[in-house]
Amino acid sequence: MKLLDIGFINTIKMNNKNITRKIKILCKRYCRLEIFKNAVIDVKGKLILGNKENSKSKMETRISLNENAELKVNGNFLVGAGSDIRVFQNAKLEIESGYINGYSQIVCASKIRIGKDVAIAREVVIRDTDAHDILYEGYKKVKEVNIGNHVWIGAKAMIMKGVTIGDGAIVAAGAVVTKDVPEKALVAGVPAKVIKTNIEWK
Repeated sequence: MKLLDIGFINTIKMNNKNITRKIKILCKRYCRLEIFKNAVIDVKGKLILGNKENSKSKMETRISLNENAELKVNGNFLVGAGSDIRVFQNAKLEIESGYINGYSQIVCASKIRIGKDVAIAREVVIRDTDAHDILYEGYKKVKEVNIGNHVWIGAKAMIMKGVTIGDGAIVAAGAVVTKDVPEKALVAGVPAKVIKTNIEWK
């Protein structure tokens, strides 16, 4: 396991057996990267970790990649302080660009894709897996998640396994998304339902 514990603002360039290429990661105070055997980080743009509103906050920001896991960032992506991103063994998390605000969580056991210009608010949970098996015929514990381009996910929303969110969609604060969301739709509620279509946001 490769463990990097960063306690100051720094640009890290790593080039070892765990990483495919030199990458740009800007880590602010109290960031932790755990990179296990044969895990891959591939950042073509810039990954900024630990962005915080209160400069004196000591909230730790964490990214963990288990064996053979892959994190790919194709553009620029900002991760708010206190967020926790976990990529399990043999899983792949692919991000185009945008940001995820503080205290949010991404749990990737198979595959999660996040598109371009995606705005993810505070305390959002995105996961492609259940924590435990449910014992009934046809049950699948893990299903891929695909979040399209220019999607806005409101505070404390939960994006559950197997969901595809179309381009330009909005997920309202506190929504629990268990089914696909059409392009340019606004969904809200528990479970989330479409309440408006053909929306635009900026």
